[in-house]
Amino acid sequence: MVFIIGKRKSKAKDSNIELKELSFNFYLNPSIKKQYIRIYDVLTDTHDRTYSAIYESLMTNIDEIQKEYEEEAERKISSNFDPEYSDYGDYLEAIQFYVFDRLDEQFLMHYQFKLMSLSNLYQVFEQQLRKWLYEEMTQPINEYSNQVKFIHFNEKNENNFDTFYSDFGKLSNLLAELELSFTNLIGIEELIIDTDIWKIIRECNLISNTYKHGSGRSASNLSKLYPEYFEKIDSTRLMDFYRTTNLERVLSVDKISFKKYSDAMKEFWKNIKEHQSGTVKMEIEMNSDEEGSK
Repeated sequence: MVFIIGKRKSKAKDSNIELKELSFNFYLNPSIKKQYIRIYDVLTDTHDRTYSAIYESLMTNIDEIQKEYEEEAERKISSNFDPEYSDYGDYLEAIQFYVFDRLDEQFLMHYQFKLMSLSNLYQVFEQQLRKWLYEEMTQPINEYSNQVKFIHFNEKNENNFDTFYSDFGKLSNLLAELELSFTNLIGIEELIIDTDIWKIIRECNLISNTYKHGSGRSASNLSKLYPEYFEKIDSTRLMDFYRTTNLERVLSVDKISFKKYSDAMKEFWKNIKEHQSGTVKMEIEMNSDEEGSK
């Protein structure tokens, strides 16, 4: 009997550990596929309705919103304004500052809404994909065909799913090694990681990570691939100037479409075949019974 421990990086060589090529069969149940696809319609509809209810007037009727804030400012500031002792210019300036601050806050909320929505969208996709891959790879039929036993909890009673291909890069490498593919419109097989669908999903991942973490590898990769997504003054990125990606408007959200990424994720699941197979080289641990029988 062999026990799967998954890929790991260990400096010391363990004589009980062997690198073996394992074969996996995948099946996407049509009802699960339908659920996976449907969630993107729900997310897009919710995003659009929220935008319409809260932010559309800000983006399309700015003069009307500004007037409302001016009236609000006059009500709040006039109570503290005495024309006999106060300069009227200072009064007008105070109103202008009030309106500017309130508008800036609302534009920041719109900015955060778009990027938080996008970040949540990517997390939905990543968790769908990780869940499906994990559940399929650890099916009894794959245990039997490879003569292994999949361990779901380690010696510390930690769930091994927690670290199962837990970021985009690892998922890409797994899909590449498995050589999972789509069949295009003219019947030609395309590796998933080479398709435009996967590239768009990668783009969403980079934007999400840049928004959440700021400067780092994702921001650097996003800047190289899509420099137009970064607001600049001359050659200086505002992200580098403000040192934040969520407290200041440093990404060009007007160039980012929620529907573009939602549609790509929806198409991903539409294009996944019902049955597929592939192989992965993984480190496995040989138990004492197996060694003793050799």
